[in-house]
Amino acid sequence: MLKKLSCSIIIVILIATFLWAGDDPAQIQDYSKAITQVKLSVPDAPDVKAYLGIKQMSGQFMLGDIDGEIIIIEIFSMYCPYCQKHAPMANKLYQAIEEGKETRGKVKLIGIGVGNSPYEVKFFKKKYGVPFPLFDDANSAVLNSIRGIRTPTYFCIRKNGKTLSVFFTQQGPYDDAQTFLQTVLKKSGSPF
Repeated sequence: MLKKLSCSIIIVILIATFLWAGDDPAQIQDYSKAITQVKLSVPDAPDVKAYLGIKQMSGQFMLGDIDGEIIIIEIFSMYCPYCQKHAPMANKLYQAIEEGKETRGKVKLIGIGVGNSPYEVKFFKKKYGVPFPLFDDANSAVLNSIRGIRTPTYFCIRKNGKTLSVFFTQQGPYDDAQTFLQTVLKKSGSPF
């Protein structure tokens, strides 16, 4: 009996740890330093450049170059079964952002495939019909800078000029895109 109870408690703790959605200030500060230094390859597609507001024609850009007040980054992996299952909900989040009068153009959603090659990211995008920009992390720079997270993880960044700060993170999928978006907007402190 005691053995079963101990095992049950350990399982509950492990599940709670896995599903934990955090906004611990110390953890967010560590992530802010890492995630705001991320460099991504300038996309080739003109519509993706337009969505992001990227003026450069080639090379790399920083998250601060994205034209938006709030940037939501989904950290995913092509090989993550949770990411695969959650892809339709992430697509609904993009839809909710783009359909919202207050959020369209002000909130941007991107995905970064940690440890994934351009081919793997392209495959994921096509297979799951992802409408928002996805970027590869073939050299694992992002993965190495934010160790200890699970996929999917969401980083929500507030942009003030070129200054970026992570104000909310969530490890693991969310159940409802509209509720998640409202949580992000509320935590951002933005007057949406």
